[in-house]
Amino acid sequence: MMTIASTSCKVKAIRTTIPPPPEQFQRLQQMAEQHGLSLAGIVRQATNGFLGRTKKRGQFRPLASAEKDEG
Repeated sequence: MMTIASTSCKVKAIRTTIPPPPEQFQRLQQMAEQHGLSLAGIVRQATNGFLGRTKKRGQFRPLASAEKDEG
């Protein structure tokens, strides 16, 4: 019989302040309320999705660059 030692690794979250425009903040709050999640949970999901998409594409275009290309 083989026994594997279990270790619990907990990573401490880092707090940050990111002020969204009022319209985005309202939409995020509505989404959180509709789905029974915290605002932080919604932001974490959005961040995970963004990081996943940019990793797959292998590139990142900052919004400022995208706006210049469109203008």
